[in-house]
Amino acid sequence: MKVTVEDGSGKVTIEPGAAKATWDGETVAGVVVKSEPARRFTLMMGYPANKADEAVAADGHRDFSGPEAVEKAAWAFMRSGAAIGLHHAEGTDGSGETVESYVYRGPDWTIKAADGSEVTVMAGDWLVGTVWSPEAWKQIEEGKIGGGSMQGRARRGKPSPEAIAALRS
Repeated sequence: MKVTVEDGSGKVTIEPGAAKATWDGETVAGVVVKSEPARRFTLMMGYPANKADEAVAADGHRDFSGPEAVEKAAWAFMRSGAAIGLHHAEGTDGSGETVESYVYRGPDWTIKAADGSEVTVMAGDWLVGTVWSPEAWKQIEEGKIGGGSMQGRARRGKPSPEAIAALRS
């Protein structure tokens, strides 16, 4: 089955399974999964489930969350207004609008990032789609913004051996 979509910029034909096989890896560095420059749109990882932070944070910890906690955070983000702000500013500054927010349900989706590394989106990961203001989009194009932070709060607990065993690299 083919689906043809007319969005004002031309027709796009999507065949089931073809998007994953033929997608050209259009991304920017960081945690952005996909971008559409004509729309000033990015799809980025809000938070990956069962994946520890890349490095030790300023507070001396490497945090991670399981799929249930990630889902709870994603839902709370939407319930609280899904506000977007730049550079860890408090609240929103009009730099973008959340247009998608969802917990990915699978199957695994692997893409090549702009830096050549591979990024795998797995079941339980939180994805956030944003349409950026022209000013913010300019910073993305210039490489001044290459990812995002959900800037949330959580209670830190001691992970169980099972939670540690479930971590992915």
